[in-house]
Amino acid sequence: MDYDDKGNIAKSGTFLMQLEAEMRMLDFYMQKPPKSLGIEWVQKEIFPRLESSKRKSKDMLRTYTDHIAWAIAKELPKGAKVLVTGGGAFNDYLISKINQNKKATLIIPLDKIINFKEALVFAFLGLLRIDNQVNCLSSVTGAIRDHSSGEIFYPNRK
Repeated sequence: MDYDDKGNIAKSGTFLMQLEAEMRMLDFYMQKPPKSLGIEWVQKEIFPRLESSKRKSKDMLRTYTDHIAWAIAKELPKGAKVLVTGGGAFNDYLISKINQNKKATLIIPLDKIINFKEALVFAFLGLLRIDNQVNCLSSVTGAIRDHSSGEIFYPNRK
């Protein structure tokens, strides 16, 4: 499956308490901002832990979804109002777990806005890259310096 529709698979799994406790102890969560959580870190730190548990996929998905909800909720101030966009906004189980961890007002816009926003943001980042303007801020990501990130590929011309 490409994704867990509404979080139904995760919701049907069993929570693996020991695995989740191990993930909470990762150094990343002790670091102060700025910091950035990219797929490379998840592939290095999270996936091996999930795979070594040798449990059912739905149990690992449940545990990791609960973990993500905890990690998001711990960063939200009490009583926060948060605009939720991106794929996670479609995951009802994830949203319910964030709310369970921290009482906040989670505002989820129309599906059309969620889907359109990401395309616009990436197009804008690409335009900044083409113009060689800064599109990666060290104050946000923890990078060594602000820079223009990304690769430009040109199709083969005949």
